[in-house]
Amino acid sequence: MKRGIRIAVGALGAVIAIALIAVAVQIWSVHQMTSDWTLWPKAVPSKVQFANRDYQCGPNPVPTTRSLDGLTKQGKTAGGADIYSAAPGTQSGTATWIVIMTGQATYTCDLMGGP
Repeated sequence: MKRGIRIAVGALGAVIAIALIAVAVQIWSVHQMTSDWTLWPKAVPSKVQFANRDYQCGPNPVPTTRSLDGLTKQGKTAGGADIYSAAPGTQSGTATWIVIMTGQATYTCDLMGGP
C-alpha cells in the first residue's frame, strides 16, 4: 500500500509541476508581447506591437478624447481591442501614435524608439 501512495504522490507532484511550468510559460509569453506580467493580455496593454513597431500605452493607460476622424481600423491588440491608425499611404513614414478603442473608451499609445 505504501508503494501505491508514493506513486500517487509522485504523479500528483508531476501534474502540479507541469501546471506551474505551463503557467510560467504563459506569463512569460504575455510579457514578451505586452510588457505586462499577467496570465492573459489586457485589452490595452503597456506595450502594443503594431506594424513591426512597438507603441507604449503605459502600465495604467488613461482614456483620451482623441477623435477617430481620419483613422481606420488597422488591427487588434493582443487582448482583442481595435487598433486605429492613419490609412496606409496617407502619412509619410511610421505612425508616431496609434489609438486603441475598447468598448468603453479610446487610448492613445506613442511610438517607442523614434521614427
